Amino acid sequence: MAPLPANPAKWTRAQVEQFWTPARMAAATDAMAVADTPKSAVREGMLRSQIAAGPAGEHFGGVATIGVLFGINTDLSLHACTASAVDSPAGNLIVTAGHCNPRAGSAFVPQYTKGKAPAAQPYGMWPIERGFVDARRTSEGPNSDLDFAFARVQPNARGQQLKTAVGGANVLKRATSYTQKVTIIGYPKKQYDANDTAIRCSPITSQLPGYDQMQMTCDGYFGGVSGSAWMTDFNGRTGNIIGILGGLGEGGPNDHLSYAVMAHDEMFKLYDDAVANRDPVRSAYRQPSLPFSLGSGDTWTHAKLLASGEYTGDPYSDLIVVWTDGEVTLYTGNGANGFSRETRLRAANAEWKDAVTMTGGDFSAGARSDLLVRWAGGEVTLYSDVTPAGMGAQTQLAAMGSVWKYADQIIGGRFGTAGLTTDLVVRWSDGETTLYTDTSTAGFGTEHQLRAPSDAWRNATLLTAGDFTGNDNWDVTIRWSDGRLDLYRDISPAGIGTQKQIAPANELWTHDLAMTAGSYNTNGHPDDLIVRWSDGETTLYADTGDNLGTEYQLVAPKA
Repeated sequence: MAPLPANPAKWTRAQVEQFWTPARMAAATDAMAVADTPKSAVREGMLRSQIAAGPAGEHFGGVATIGVLFGINTDLSLHACTASAVDSPAGNLIVTAGHCNPRAGSAFVPQYTKGKAPAAQPYGMWPIERGFVDARRTSEGPNSDLDFAFARVQPNARGQQLKTAVGGANVLKRATSYTQKVTIIGYPKKQYDANDTAIRCSPITSQLPGYDQMQMTCDGYFGGVSGSAWMTDFNGRTGNIIGILGGLGEGGPNDHLSYAVMAHDEMFKLYDDAVANRDPVRSAYRQPSLPFSLGSGDTWTHAKLLASGEYTGDPYSDLIVVWTDGEVTLYTGNGANGFSRETRLRAANAEWKDAVTMTGGDFSAGARSDLLVRWAGGEVTLYSDVTPAGMGAQTQLAAMGSVWKYADQIIGGRFGTAGLTTDLVVRWSDGETTLYTDTSTAGFGTEHQLRAPSDAWRNATLLTAGDFTGNDNWDVTIRWSDGRLDLYRDISPAGIGTQKQIAPANELWTHDLAMTAGSYNTNGHPDDLIVRWSDGETTLYADTGDNLGTEYQLVAPKA
């Protein structure tokens, strides 16, 4: 094969085509040492896409305005990202992710086709003459908002600019909302996806809390898709680019969940620099005003207990969190799978460090939901009508030293009884599982044994309740010690209900350390599952049923 030109920054088109043989191009999409993050499983074990129901990318032949970015490192390692032709006065610009580092010595292949030499590619190979990146970009923190780049490409052998040769270009358009229906076309690397072809998906996006970025869920977006344009109004050939796949963690934690930086002021400034062919000059980055955020993954590694209930007077669930230092916080649900406000109910204190398990419910028949807490010594306390103003009236349901010190998990729900959420399912330390109907300030109500003591049910590590079947009789989701996730439908005094496996035993779900469910959107059912993972990432699965619902990342994992 032809050697690397002495000065790749000044190589000619002929040198490009001589160097990039089909074998080298195949290698560049197979095993590359690159900055592009391998968006595969980050928590050891199964990929998210193997257990989370949701859209999946579709392989197809690609489009003329989107292709693969090839480059050469000084050690001759080869790599690729995705890039797109973007409209400009000269018709010679592409856009990609900043961490893809487009530069002289790299090349763009529109509608890349595996196995073909550069000259045989549908639109040839376009050497980059100059790249433009924002030097303030980082992989973590607020400056990950700046993970975008532009590059100027040389004309082809006939003197045509890129836009002319491929028959158009995508338009950079200012993003006006974090929630959009977009089309995303990218090229996963061959080492993760043996098809080595373009993939496309048309998901609905949401804001990545704490960042000027979007997120979406679609299976199959492995390493190599970095730099993919997130487009509205896509007509089958071109669209309006409102974001670029990249950002926090260089684009997301796995093939199922991806991020994009927004087409806002900073991206347009860099676009103007690329059009004018001038050096970017910037001052310190200041994030724009962002929607309310739950905070960082570092903080959420300390979220010990979660409970859902209606604590603020609207139809939507709110979230109560007990932290490892004893602080108690209320987060107001916004009805759109997110939150709008934080209220401290208790400052850090020794008493609440001893909270072992808790649940929301409506045990006192008041205007707001209640909170039931089991303490380390066996005391059980009911706080009636919790609001942002405080914890409400306090009732002791079990004294210190009672048998309730063996209640490992307590969850509230409506299990075969009419009216309010007044029932409790309790999993005891010996595996016995009990239903208490009509719990109130007067006591725990009527006891029904659902499971006799057993070693198997001692492994029911986390339980949460919700109406996952949509029939107003509540169900229980269980995370077992081996990572299995099961749904027990229609629990009642008559029995544990019917079992449906959501996920088999796997490493991923052993990292689920806290879990609750509530009505966090407008469908009227408490079927939205919230999970706090070991790395602080906190996820909401909206409209969960027999399978996990649509995934929304509430908190990004710790750096």
